[in-house]
Order: sequence, then C-alpha cells, then structure tokens
Amino acid sequence: MCPPVSLALFQCCWGDGILEVMSGAPIPVEILHTAGCGNWRGARDAVSRVAEERGVAVAVSERVVDTPQAAQTLRFPGSPTVRLRGRDLQPEVEARQDYGLG
Repeated sequence: MCPPVSLALFQCCWGDGILEVMSGAPIPVEILHTAGCGNWRGARDAVSRVAEERGVAVAVSERVVDTPQAAQTLRFPGSPTVRLRGRDLQPEVEARQDYGLG
C-alpha cells in the first residue's frame, strides 16, 4: 500500500519559491505512481486544490511506473511521487540511490 500524500507538504513546497510564476504559463506537475497505488488521485486533487487557492495554473500529468528499469530511469523513490517543474516535492529524495517499485 502506498502512503497518503499530505496537503500540508504541498502547501509548504508551494510557499518556498518552487512555484513562483515566471511566465504565466501553467506550471508542469507530474505525478508518478505504480498501478496499484490508490493515493495518486489524492495527490492530484491536493495539487489542484493548492493551485486554485494560490491562483496558479498547473498542467498535471500522470505516469504509471511499471518496471524496475523505468523506476531507475525516472529516479522513482516511491508511489506516489509528485514533481513540480521536474523537482521532487521532498528534497531529501534527490540524494537517494535506491529507486524501485517496492
């Protein structure tokens, strides 16, 4: 079972400058998840709620990570993973090397 995504985490990250609007174009948000993850939709909904609260346009996409090779290539730390402009919401993930589906 994958962990639920915290709305507070999104609000914190959105407040630290990651989502400063530079061009008015929607901010790309990617949600990576495994096929069995029931929490990716909650992550998508949290992103949408915070974006609406902040008056920021986002372009949310989702990707199923279904092989260990894809997990390594995408540097997938777990499901769900949310990336804003290509950056993981959890900065400590950048130092990890143990990517996979488990």
